[in-house]
Parts: sequence; structure tokens; C-alpha cells
Amino acid sequence: MEDGQQNKKVVFIIQARMQSSRLPGKVLMPLPLWGAKPILMWVIEELRKSKHYGEIVIATSKNKENDLLKDFCIKNEITCFRGEEDDVLSRFITILRDADYNTVVRLTADNPIIDINTLDETINFHLLEENDYTGTDTMPTGMNFEVIKAQSLLKMPDHVLTENDREHVTLFIRNNQKYKKGVFNPVLNKSLKNLRLTVDYASDLLVTSSLLQFGERYGLRGLELVQAVLTDAPYIFEANTNNIQKRQFKDAKNELDFAIQILKKYDLHRSVSLLEKHKE
Repeated sequence: MEDGQQNKKVVFIIQARMQSSRLPGKVLMPLPLWGAKPILMWVIEELRKSKHYGEIVIATSKNKENDLLKDFCIKNEITCFRGEEDDVLSRFITILRDADYNTVVRLTADNPIIDINTLDETINFHLLEENDYTGTDTMPTGMNFEVIKAQSLLKMPDHVLTENDREHVTLFIRNNQKYKKGVFNPVLNKSLKNLRLTVDYASDLLVTSSLLQFGERYGLRGLELVQAVLTDAPYIFEANTNNIQKRQFKDAKNELDFAIQILKKYDLHRSVSLLEKHKE
């Protein structure tokens, strides 16, 4: 398959919404702070550098507050699809039904630090292995990727899905043994995995703003930027180390284990003791 043909079959779908309990409107906030480029545009501009660049679609909901996202897309000539607020999977399926894509890269609008070379390598690995799903898990929070076979997503409505499956798009595939799944992980400094580079709290915004200012000054992006800041100014990453990342759990036991970890972190030992007794 020629590169030009392959590129047309890869779609980057960016989940985006203006509503956020911790940082409302974050995806259109400027980075670095008081700059001119919103977080979402950082994501878009990096994706356009991909060797697999085919099309970018912003997938948001019909809620009124997301009119601002639609206006942003119109202004910047970016495809925008609006669907159900909680049934995010239905947005993806509708986008895929209306076009001829074989590969989907799922991204979120609050992760502005992207290593485009690793993304391209992940897509290459996914296609070579003919996986239904390929992910990475050794990069900082907010920098990992998910690549999915389009047909696998299109066939998901044939299964009995939970509300969580519909909200989190790839949850059913990740938890189901019938799919062929793979992991692509570049060899990295192990300390990078513990860093947090998504934007969910105000402190996250400060960390990513500092990184991008450093990157603009020295012409660095992606993992190269993160490693340089970790070497020269590691204290920057201390600003958001206590932030809790939202996640999906396979079952109640896994969720309880995570809750115990959080309580231990804050020395809430009596609560830990009660939960551990409940486990028994």
C-alpha cells in the first residue's frame, strides 16, 4: 500500500468538551499562559506532523457550551462532529460509518505534549501486527496512545455494552479476550512514566505551560522536551504529583485497591484499615 493511500485511511479522533469539574473550558485555554495558542491547537498541530496524517476530527457533544468548540473548528477549518454527551462510543462509530478509514487514533484535547515519532511508530506496529487494539503504557500520563482497528469499533454495538463501555470507547476491547491486542513501548528513562502531563487541574496547567515555554525557547517537543526539563529543572514536575488521575476499573476490587493506595498516600490509616477489613 502506498503512503498516500494509507494516510487517507488513518483518522485522528480527538475527544473534546468545554465542561470540566476541575478546570472548565480548559481545552481552549492558551498555552503557555497568556499565549495565543489554545491547548487543543497544540494537539492538532502536532498531529499534522505525523507520517500517517489523514484527517483530524474533533468529537464533542451537542451540549450548548460546546458551541465554542464548533466555532473554533469552523475558524480553523477542522472537521467537527457533535453527538451524545455520555455515549462517546456512538460519536466514534458515526464518524467511522460516514468515511472509509481502517485505523483510528483516539486522543483527548487535554493532552498537549505529544511525541509524534512515537505515535508513528505505534501506528506502524499496530498495522504490522494487524491488531484490533494497540496501546502504550510507559510514557508520562497524558502522552500514551491508543490505536484501534476501525472495524473493531464499528462492530462493538453487536455486543452487550455497559454505560462505562460507551463512555470510555476502548474499555470493552481492552477487557475482552476475543480481540487481538498489543503493546508498543519505546525504551525510555523509567522515571518518565511517573510524570503527569495531562491537563485536569490548575497545577497541571502550570506544569505544561512551563514545559512548553522551555520547548519554545530551545526548539524541543515531545519526549525530548520532557527529558530535558526533567534533567535541568526536575522540581517543575513536583507541582502536580498529588493530582489524582481519573481511570476506569475492571471491577470493584481493583477500584478498592486504588482507593487504599490514595488513602495511604495521605496517611489516612484508620480508613485504610476499615477498607482492608472489608476486602477480607
